[in-house]
Parts: sequence; structure tokens; C-alpha cells
Amino acid sequence: SAEDLRQMMKELEKKLAHDFKEGISRINGEFQKFFETMFGGGRAGLKVILPSMRKKAREEGEEESLPAEAEEAEAGIEISVDLPRKRIKSLDMLSGGERALASIALLFAMSAVHPPPFLVLDETDAALDEANSDRYAKMLGGLSKTTQLIVITHNRATMKCAGVLYGITMGSDGISKLLSLKFEEAGALVS
Repeated sequence: SAEDLRQMMKELEKKLAHDFKEGISRINGEFQKFFETMFGGGRAGLKVILPSMRKKAREEGEEESLPAEAEEAEAGIEISVDLPRKRIKSLDMLSGGERALASIALLFAMSAVHPPPFLVLDETDAALDEANSDRYAKMLGGLSKTTQLIVITHNRATMKCAGVLYGITMGSDGISKLLSLKFEEAGALVS
């Protein structure tokens, strides 16, 4: 039975490695699509960095110092981006808005590959300007077809794409009140 257990562990490790590689590949494809949408072009990707590659990068001064046990035990993932009309070498060189866009593209790519039943997004659009907020809102519309979204925002473009809008207001009496609005019902009343 010990040999059967070893064999089962080897098969499980093979399956996990295969599924991981396949998942990264699928996320890469979606990440590229979302990145192009957010930036109007460019390239983005994920790359699995094996422990031996991390050691080499460390020796060449390209990676921060890691504990020796982490270096030997785990692989890592490198995120590479190439913005249109801009030369960058690392994510640190991106502006706050560009980092937000790249993060959103990666989050949406992972959600597109394996859609969660619901997703809570808290002020993910805070650093976006008006044009990027509109792109973000369109992407939310696409994601909402497979995932129920709970979005906390102050952004008008994001609020426009909501199915139901909840808000908190405080009257002159100092008591908070919950407001809700279903856009379909409001549209029917206006018509």
C-alpha cells in the first residue's frame, strides 16, 4: 500500500503541474486581451519563474533578496507588461493609474478563466480617469454575465453600468438611510 500511495502522489503531482501550466496559459491569453482593452494596445503576460531561475536572477541583482528556503521551495510568477508608446522595465515604473489598470486586467483575466460566483471590488477604479473609467465599466458589464458583482465606488461611469444601485445618505436629523434604485424600474417609470 505504501507503493500505491507513492504512485498516487506522483500522479497527483503530475496532474497539478499540468493543470497549473494550463491555467497560467489560459490566464495569459485573457490577460493579454484585457490589457489591450485597458491600454489600447501593448503586451502583458505571466511567466512562471522556477527556483533555479530565481537564483540566477538573484545573482544578477534582478530580484530582491529571498530567504534561502523560499528560493529552493517555491516557484514564482513574474508579471511583464509592455505599454504602447512607452518603454518600461518593471511594474515599479508604472504610474498609479497604469498599475491600477494592469491589476484590473489581471484580476478580470483570472475571473474570466475561472468565474467566481460573486466578486467584491472595493474602489478598484479610484485611480482611473474618465476615459479609463468608461473602459472599466464596459469590462464590468462583460464580467457581470458570469459573476455577480458587488462594486463599491464613487465613480459615475461605474455607477451607470450597475443593475441596482445602493447608497447611504444622512439626513439633517443625523440618521443614516439606505437608498436603492433599480435602473430597469427607473427607466420604465421615465418612459
